[in-house]
Amino acid sequence: LGSTTANPLKLSTLDERHMQIGSAPKDPEHMTTTFAQALNEALGNVEGLSKKSEDLTTKAIYDPDSVEAHEVIIASQKARFALNLTKTIADGAVRTFRELTNPR
Repeated sequence: LGSTTANPLKLSTLDERHMQIGSAPKDPEHMTTTFAQALNEALGNVEGLSKKSEDLTTKAIYDPDSVEAHEVIIASQKARFALNLTKTIADGAVRTFRELTNPR
């Protein structure tokens, strides 16, 4: 009852691929200067996740012993999530543009 531990369910994350809660960004000095640059970088990241998913899926088909099944599934879900998020943001931007240009 009077415990002062911050997180009693702290999990051990020994692998660099594990999600690090509260970890620092990979390159804290990297900053984008314009919205267009940030958007291009984000779309490049989505494309990179999709490519990684495709590569792992191909590798799992042709050389199944070289890749773990959970890595393929995680990569495909990351790519799917990134693509859905991108689509949602694009739809919101189009909807906002239409609202701003719609004369009332």
